[in-house]
Amino acid sequence: MNHTVSVRCGVPAPSRAPALLAVALAAALSGCVTWLDETPTCTFEVAPWSDDLLAHIMAGDGSGSFDYDPDDAPRSAVAGDYNVNTGDYSWSIGYANAYFIVNGSVEGYGTAYHNGDLDILQTTVETDILGVQFLTNERTRRDGCDMTSEYWSEDNESDLFTTFGSYTSESSFDWTADVSGYSVKGSMHQNLSRTQTYEADDGSYYSQITTKPEGIAEGDIAYTSDGYEFTGAYKRRFDGGEEYVLAQTDGGELVSNIVDDFNYDGSGTETQTYPDGSRCTFTIEANSSCTYACSDGSTGNC
Repeated sequence: MNHTVSVRCGVPAPSRAPALLAVALAAALSGCVTWLDETPTCTFEVAPWSDDLLAHIMAGDGSGSFDYDPDDAPRSAVAGDYNVNTGDYSWSIGYANAYFIVNGSVEGYGTAYHNGDLDILQTTVETDILGVQFLTNERTRRDGCDMTSEYWSEDNESDLFTTFGSYTSESSFDWTADVSGYSVKGSMHQNLSRTQTYEADDGSYYSQITTKPEGIAEGDIAYTSDGYEFTGAYKRRFDGGEEYVLAQTDGGELVSNIVDDFNYDGSGTETQTYPDGSRCTFTIEANSSCTYACSDGSTGNC
């Protein structure tokens, strides 16, 4: 990784001092200037909404520090600093009280170039309402309108997930990923909505889920289970709970439809309606214990 950096409101890093001397002098005389003061390498104006280190810096005063409320409902604050002399950076993420993620933090190093390019390595830690922490490592390189990102959890590089994408308009970034057995693609838009599509190579699974800036996720799913085919709709609520409405589509005799309503801790209900019109409701507790009650009066443990 190229670990050279420069400033807009101070002294440039030594490796870039000759090229930026005039800019530094101008900044000292007239105050800070915009971070993107070089010719952008992407033909689309995407850096301000890219929701990454460069976008955060641009939301600040130009010194590398930032503290602002992003344009989505879950996050209440993103505050941090990019050290223009070393390339080290960090920020904290605050979330709305009702959201299923409580807080987050990011630490990394790299270069946020003044032409919109990016070359960074960072670790994100998020804590959910159950106190569980999720750690994700990310290596991202943006060159012009093209961007490649590698993701892996904990320190296990066998979990590597790599996306290859391009900014295709002023308001859209589209990507694909290499995942064994699946076709995976996605997009991010200027309003911070994100869509991901997974399709199994053998046709056994399909989903297209859009995460909206309002903090919910909705989409369509289809899958095969024990030879039976199901299609339906999925929703993740703001509090992290999940809802499914599924219908059996192959004419079999398993069930007519399934309605799930689960809380983030795994508790909730599943109601199965059968071809003869009868139905059973299964109640699952957070400790995975399960009971059922059916329309014919039968009850018991699952």
